[in-house]
Amino acid sequence: MSVIAANTNVPVSVKCRIGVDDHDSYNELCDFIYEVSSQSPTRHFIIHSRKALLNGISPADNRKIPPLKYEYYYALLRDFPDLQFTINGGITSIEEVNAACTEGAHGVMVGRAAYGNPWQILGLVDSAVYGAPLRSITRRQVLEQYQVYGDSVLRIYGPRPTVREVVKPLLGLFHAEPRNVVWKRAVDAAFRHCTTIKSLFEETLGEIPDEVLDAPITEVPSGITDTFIKAKSLLPPPYTVNEEELLYA
Repeated sequence: MSVIAANTNVPVSVKCRIGVDDHDSYNELCDFIYEVSSQSPTRHFIIHSRKALLNGISPADNRKIPPLKYEYYYALLRDFPDLQFTINGGITSIEEVNAACTEGAHGVMVGRAAYGNPWQILGLVDSAVYGAPLRSITRRQVLEQYQVYGDSVLRIYGPRPTVREVVKPLLGLFHAEPRNVVWKRAVDAAFRHCTTIKSLFEETLGEIPDEVLDAPITEVPSGITDTFIKAKSLLPPPYTVNEEELLYA
Protein backbone atom coordinates (compact mmCIF):
# COMPACT_ATOMS: atom_id res chain seq x y z
CA MET A 1 0.00 0.00 0.00
CA SER A 2 2.90 2.35 0.64
CA VAL A 3 4.27 1.69 -2.84
CA ILE A 4 0.86 2.27 -4.42
CA ALA A 5 0.39 5.49 -2.47
CA ALA A 6 3.82 6.71 -3.55
CA ASN A 7 2.86 6.27 -7.20
CA THR A 8 -0.50 8.02 -7.25
CA ASN A 9 -1.91 11.40 -6.31
CA VAL A 10 -5.23 10.05 -5.05
CA PRO A 11 -6.01 8.45 -1.66
CA VAL A 12 -5.53 4.69 -1.46
CA SER A 13 -8.00 2.26 0.13
CA VAL A 14 -8.24 -1.42 1.00
CA LYS A 15 -11.30 -3.62 0.48
CA CYS A 16 -11.24 -6.77 2.57
CA ARG A 17 -13.36 -9.43 4.20
CA ILE A 18 -13.52 -9.75 7.97
CA GLY A 19 -11.43 -12.93 7.97
CA VAL A 20 -10.32 -16.06 6.11
CA ASP A 21 -11.23 -19.64 7.11
CA ASP A 22 -10.35 -20.07 10.80
CA HIS A 23 -8.61 -16.69 10.99
CA ASP A 24 -11.87 -14.91 11.66
CA SER A 25 -11.68 -13.40 15.12
CA TYR A 26 -12.33 -9.71 15.62
CA ASN A 27 -8.84 -9.27 17.08
CA GLU A 28 -7.23 -10.75 13.96
CA LEU A 29 -9.20 -8.33 11.78
CA CYS A 30 -8.07 -5.45 13.99
CA ASP A 31 -4.44 -6.60 13.83
CA PHE A 32 -4.69 -6.40 10.04
CA ILE A 33 -6.31 -2.95 10.06
CA TYR A 34 -3.78 -1.66 12.58
CA GLU A 35 -0.77 -3.02 10.71
CA VAL A 36 -1.83 -1.66 7.31
CA SER A 37 -2.87 1.75 8.65
CA SER A 38 0.20 2.21 10.83
CA GLN A 39 2.72 1.15 8.17
CA SER A 40 1.19 2.86 5.13
CA PRO A 41 -0.85 5.98 4.26
CA THR A 42 -4.04 3.87 4.03
CA ARG A 43 -6.87 5.55 5.93
CA HIS A 44 -9.93 4.07 4.22
CA PHE A 45 -11.08 0.45 4.47
CA ILE A 46 -14.10 -1.08 2.74
CA ILE A 47 -15.24 -3.94 4.95
CA HIS A 48 -17.14 -6.84 3.39
CA SER A 49 -18.84 -8.16 6.52
CA ARG A 50 -18.39 -11.86 5.72
CA LYS A 51 -15.29 -13.96 6.05
CA ALA A 52 -13.94 -15.85 3.03
CA LEU A 53 -13.96 -19.64 2.93
CA LEU A 54 -11.12 -21.05 0.84
CA ASN A 55 -12.11 -24.69 1.23
CA GLY A 56 -13.39 -25.19 -2.29
CA ILE A 57 -16.82 -23.55 -2.21
CA SER A 58 -17.74 -21.41 -5.20
CA PRO A 59 -17.46 -17.61 -5.32
CA ALA A 60 -21.28 -17.48 -5.39
CA ASP A 61 -21.50 -19.57 -2.21
CA ASN A 62 -18.86 -17.35 -0.61
CA ARG A 63 -21.33 -14.50 -1.00
CA LYS A 64 -24.06 -16.45 0.85
CA ILE A 65 -22.74 -19.13 3.21
CA PRO A 66 -20.41 -17.24 5.59
CA PRO A 67 -22.66 -15.30 7.98
CA LEU A 68 -22.73 -11.52 7.89
CA LYS A 69 -21.20 -9.94 10.99
CA TYR A 70 -22.02 -6.26 10.81
CA GLU A 71 -21.06 -6.02 14.47
CA TYR A 72 -17.40 -6.31 13.41
CA TYR A 73 -17.83 -3.27 11.16
CA TYR A 74 -19.40 -1.12 13.88
CA ALA A 75 -16.74 -2.23 16.35
CA LEU A 76 -14.08 -0.98 13.92
CA LEU A 77 -15.72 2.46 14.00
CA ARG A 78 -15.40 2.41 17.77
CA ASP A 79 -11.81 1.13 17.91
CA PHE A 80 -10.27 3.09 15.02
CA PRO A 81 -11.88 6.55 15.24
CA ASP A 82 -9.20 8.15 13.04
CA LEU A 83 -9.90 5.86 10.06
CA GLN A 84 -12.72 5.78 7.53
CA PHE A 85 -14.75 2.60 7.03
CA THR A 86 -17.30 1.73 4.37
CA ILE A 87 -19.71 -1.15 5.03
CA ASN A 88 -20.34 -3.78 2.34
CA GLY A 89 -22.08 -7.14 1.96
CA GLY A 90 -25.73 -8.18 1.92
CA ILE A 91 -27.14 -4.65 1.52
CA THR A 92 -29.79 -4.74 -1.20
CA SER A 93 -32.01 -1.67 -0.86
CA ILE A 94 -31.90 2.09 -0.42
CA GLU A 95 -33.69 1.73 2.92
CA GLU A 96 -30.87 -0.49 4.17
CA VAL A 97 -28.27 2.01 2.94
CA ASN A 98 -29.94 4.78 4.92
CA ALA A 99 -30.38 2.52 7.95
CA ALA A 100 -26.66 1.67 8.00
CA CYS A 101 -25.78 5.37 7.78
CA THR A 102 -28.25 6.26 10.53
CA GLU A 103 -26.37 3.88 12.81
CA GLY A 104 -23.09 5.64 12.04
CA ALA A 105 -21.64 4.03 8.91
CA HIS A 106 -19.17 6.34 7.18
CA GLY A 107 -20.22 4.99 3.79
CA VAL A 108 -22.05 2.08 2.16
CA MET A 109 -20.92 0.04 -0.84
CA VAL A 110 -23.67 -1.70 -2.81
CA GLY A 111 -22.39 -4.05 -5.48
CA ARG A 112 -24.46 -6.86 -6.93
CA ALA A 113 -27.82 -5.41 -5.92
CA ALA A 114 -27.07 -2.27 -7.93
CA TYR A 115 -25.83 -4.34 -10.86
CA GLY A 116 -28.84 -6.67 -10.79
CA ASN A 117 -31.49 -3.96 -10.31
CA PRO A 118 -29.95 -0.64 -11.38
CA TRP A 119 -33.27 1.11 -12.03
CA GLN A 120 -34.53 0.85 -8.46
CA ILE A 121 -31.14 1.16 -6.73
CA LEU A 122 -29.06 3.61 -8.75
CA GLY A 123 -32.04 5.57 -9.99
CA LEU A 124 -33.02 6.50 -6.45
CA VAL A 125 -29.63 7.14 -4.85
CA ASP A 126 -29.44 10.88 -5.58
CA SER A 127 -32.86 11.60 -4.10
CA ALA A 128 -33.24 9.01 -1.35
CA VAL A 129 -29.67 9.17 -0.02
CA TYR A 130 -28.36 12.61 -0.99
CA GLY A 131 -31.61 14.59 -0.90
CA ALA A 132 -31.66 15.73 -4.53
CA PRO A 133 -35.07 16.24 -6.19
CA LEU A 134 -36.47 13.02 -7.67
CA ARG A 135 -36.02 13.09 -11.45
CA SER A 136 -38.85 12.01 -13.75
CA ILE A 137 -36.48 10.32 -16.20
CA THR A 138 -37.68 7.07 -17.80
CA ARG A 139 -35.89 3.93 -18.90
CA ARG A 140 -36.43 4.93 -22.52
CA GLN A 141 -34.60 8.21 -21.92
CA VAL A 142 -31.78 6.43 -20.11
CA LEU A 143 -31.38 4.03 -23.04
CA GLU A 144 -31.38 6.87 -25.57
CA GLN A 145 -28.49 8.51 -23.73
CA TYR A 146 -26.72 5.20 -23.19
CA GLN A 147 -26.95 4.36 -26.89
CA VAL A 148 -25.06 7.53 -27.81
CA TYR A 149 -22.43 6.82 -25.18
CA GLY A 150 -22.20 3.12 -26.03
CA ASP A 151 -21.65 3.60 -29.74
CA SER A 152 -19.00 6.25 -29.02
CA VAL A 153 -16.86 3.80 -27.02
CA LEU A 154 -17.26 0.65 -29.13
CA ARG A 155 -13.89 -0.79 -30.18
CA ILE A 156 -11.88 2.22 -29.01
CA TYR A 157 -9.19 -0.27 -27.92
CA GLY A 158 -9.02 -2.22 -31.16
CA PRO A 159 -11.54 -5.06 -30.98
CA ARG A 160 -12.83 -4.00 -27.58
CA PRO A 161 -15.11 -3.15 -25.98
CA THR A 162 -17.57 -5.24 -27.94
CA VAL A 163 -21.31 -4.70 -28.20
CA ARG A 164 -21.80 -7.46 -25.61
CA GLU A 165 -19.43 -5.80 -23.15
CA VAL A 166 -21.04 -2.37 -23.50
CA VAL A 167 -24.60 -3.71 -23.14
CA LYS A 168 -23.92 -6.14 -20.29
CA PRO A 169 -24.41 -3.52 -17.51
CA LEU A 170 -27.97 -2.95 -18.81
CA LEU A 171 -29.18 -6.53 -18.49
CA GLY A 172 -30.80 -5.84 -15.10
CA LEU A 173 -32.56 -2.67 -16.22
CA PHE A 174 -35.97 -4.40 -16.51
CA HIS A 175 -35.60 -6.51 -13.37
CA ALA A 176 -38.96 -8.05 -12.36
CA GLU A 177 -40.80 -6.28 -15.20
CA PRO A 178 -43.10 -7.96 -17.77
CA ARG A 179 -41.21 -9.63 -20.67
CA ASN A 180 -37.83 -9.10 -19.05
CA VAL A 181 -36.80 -12.70 -19.79
CA VAL A 182 -38.02 -12.47 -23.39
CA TRP A 183 -36.01 -9.29 -23.90
CA LYS A 184 -32.86 -10.88 -22.48
CA ARG A 185 -33.21 -13.79 -24.90
CA ALA A 186 -33.62 -11.36 -27.80
CA VAL A 187 -30.53 -9.44 -26.69
CA ASP A 188 -28.50 -12.64 -26.43
CA ALA A 189 -29.47 -13.53 -30.00
CA ALA A 190 -28.75 -9.99 -31.22
CA PHE A 191 -25.22 -10.11 -29.81
CA ARG A 192 -24.33 -12.55 -32.59
CA HIS A 193 -24.88 -10.11 -35.43
CA CYS A 194 -25.51 -6.53 -34.21
CA THR A 195 -22.50 -4.26 -34.67
CA THR A 196 -23.84 -1.14 -32.92
CA ILE A 197 -25.75 -0.43 -29.73
CA LYS A 198 -28.35 1.45 -31.79
CA SER A 199 -29.10 -1.57 -33.98
CA LEU A 200 -29.32 -3.87 -30.97
CA PHE A 201 -31.82 -1.57 -29.23
CA GLU A 202 -33.87 -1.19 -32.42
CA GLU A 203 -34.06 -4.95 -32.77
CA THR A 204 -34.87 -5.85 -29.15
CA LEU A 205 -36.64 -3.08 -27.26
CA GLY A 206 -39.94 -3.86 -28.98
CA GLU A 207 -40.15 -6.79 -26.58
CA ILE A 208 -40.61 -4.41 -23.62
CA PRO A 209 -44.07 -2.82 -23.17
CA ASP A 210 -44.24 0.96 -23.64
CA GLU A 211 -45.69 1.40 -20.16
CA VAL A 212 -42.48 -0.07 -18.73
CA LEU A 213 -40.16 1.93 -20.96
CA ASP A 214 -41.96 5.21 -20.23
CA ALA A 215 -42.66 4.83 -16.49
CA PRO A 216 -40.66 7.15 -14.21
CA ILE A 217 -39.18 6.06 -10.90
CA THR A 218 -41.77 6.58 -8.21
CA GLU A 219 -40.93 4.64 -5.05
CA VAL A 220 -38.16 3.41 -2.82
CA PRO A 221 -37.99 -0.40 -2.54
CA SER A 222 -38.39 -1.74 0.98
CA GLY A 223 -35.67 -3.43 2.97
CA ILE A 224 -34.75 -4.59 6.46
CA THR A 225 -33.91 -1.55 8.58
CA ASP A 226 -33.27 -2.92 12.09
CA THR A 227 -30.32 -5.15 11.17
CA PHE A 228 -27.72 -2.54 12.03
CA ILE A 229 -29.36 -1.62 15.33
CA LYS A 230 -29.12 -5.29 16.34
CA ALA A 231 -25.50 -5.45 15.16
CA LYS A 232 -24.53 -2.58 17.45
CA SER A 233 -25.88 -4.55 20.41
CA LEU A 234 -23.49 -7.44 19.60
CA LEU A 235 -20.17 -5.57 19.51
CA PRO A 236 -17.10 -7.62 20.50
CA PRO A 237 -14.86 -6.34 23.31
CA PRO A 238 -12.67 -3.34 22.45
CA TYR A 239 -9.43 -4.05 20.61
CA THR A 240 -6.11 -3.65 22.38
CA VAL A 241 -2.96 -3.43 20.28
CA ASN A 242 -0.33 -6.04 21.10
CA GLU A 243 2.70 -4.28 19.62
CA GLU A 244 5.09 -7.15 20.38
CA GLU A 245 2.93 -9.78 18.66
CA LEU A 246 2.52 -7.59 15.59
CA LEU A 247 6.25 -6.97 15.41
CA TYR A 248 6.98 -10.68 15.03
CA ALA A 249 3.86 -11.64 13.01
